[in-house]
Amino acid sequence: MSLISAASPSCLLLLPALLLADPIPKAERTPPPEAFRQQARRCREILQSSLVSFYLPACVDTVHGGYFESLRDGKFAPTGEKFLTLQGRQLWFFSTLAQEGIEKDAALAAARSGFDFLEGRMRDRRYGGYFSKVNDAGQPIDRRKHVYLNVFALYGLVAYHRATGNSQALDAAKELFRVLEEKAHDRQHGGYTEFFYEDWRPITDPNEPAYVGAIDTKTYNTHLHVLEALAELYRVWPDPLVRQRLGETMIIVTHTVGHPNSHCNVDGWRPDWHIVETPANLRASYGHDVECAWLTLDAGCALGRSPQLLRSWAEALCSYSLKFGYDRQHGGFFYTGPLGRPAEDTRKEWWVQAEALVSMLTMYRLTGKQEYYEIFSQTLDFVAKHQVARQGSWWATLEPDGSPRGEQRTSPWQEGYHGGRSMIWCAKLLEGLATGQIPSSACGQPTRDHP
Repeated sequence: MSLISAASPSCLLLLPALLLADPIPKAERTPPPEAFRQQARRCREILQSSLVSFYLPACVDTVHGGYFESLRDGKFAPTGEKFLTLQGRQLWFFSTLAQEGIEKDAALAAARSGFDFLEGRMRDRRYGGYFSKVNDAGQPIDRRKHVYLNVFALYGLVAYHRATGNSQALDAAKELFRVLEEKAHDRQHGGYTEFFYEDWRPITDPNEPAYVGAIDTKTYNTHLHVLEALAELYRVWPDPLVRQRLGETMIIVTHTVGHPNSHCNVDGWRPDWHIVETPANLRASYGHDVECAWLTLDAGCALGRSPQLLRSWAEALCSYSLKFGYDRQHGGFFYTGPLGRPAEDTRKEWWVQAEALVSMLTMYRLTGKQEYYEIFSQTLDFVAKHQVARQGSWWATLEPDGSPRGEQRTSPWQEGYHGGRSMIWCAKLLEGLATGQIPSSACGQPTRDHP
């Protein structure tokens, strides 16, 4: 997601009220088991009514395979292109629904369509990796390679293998890891060079159209999703080199990309990991930071590490977002803000709320601190009342009070991944909490085959 530093005057006028808002009331005791069960049912209802029913099977392209990305007159329709990030994320979504037994037959059919299209049309059999964009029928229209886009192909492939046992999917995931290791891993400075031409020559021309971050930089955003994909790959293929790269990426997201004077991470970095010193870059992304907290704890679990080793780090990262980016008046998290100051860009993005829900529950389960559960509950209330669109899906962007800001509810960047993962994982966490088992370790998860 791009970070936009400009804030509208109406957003700025909200700041005094937000700064003077009363603190979140703290619960005096742990909610009873039935309260957790009720919230879990609520998450599953939101999942089914707003996401499963919206995407399955309507977004599946039954002619060419893969998935439609946008609406025309309220219905999914061809747009002339298919974007690797969305295709990989939707493959993950439908595979995970099948794995969870949700509309299993239809979800498996949808996942199969996405897998066949990804492997048959988007995979570059000559140079390796996956093209950024193809047309509706699958002919490449942007042959360039981006690590961010490719790790979502990896994420989807692993999920499809988990749901089906398909060995071809696991073989494709292994091969993609090897390609990224050979072509994109930076052996000198660590991490990954991100953007390449078709033949894996690095793109350094600033005039090239970009996808994530500025040309010739490394980004927190990309490396966060590298972490996410490698954690899932390691769970199904415990290869020593995958473990090494996962550990390296954990260091990057917990130390390297942190601003030295603020308890938050910054997106843009030079290839040698020197910070990009521009006002547009020196900002906090609250959604990425709360997402980073729970994904990193989960990656540590995949490596067999106690989350207590990361507890202080995760609390500091979340505390920054809660201090400067949480809307204590309406619930939910704002988008971005300057370092050490309250949010200026106060819109409410769907993916930020989705990741915050998982993060706050994970932190509650790890620490037992009631404030995290209160914030989860208030954010879920905001999502249910405002972010969920009655027409299906979630509104991409809202004003701070939940009023509409545009009509987008699906796009090449918006699909079932953020909201679907959030609702599935929150339901599972809540169902675990309802048993009264709140482990000291965040690795005490209801099942190991979670998304």
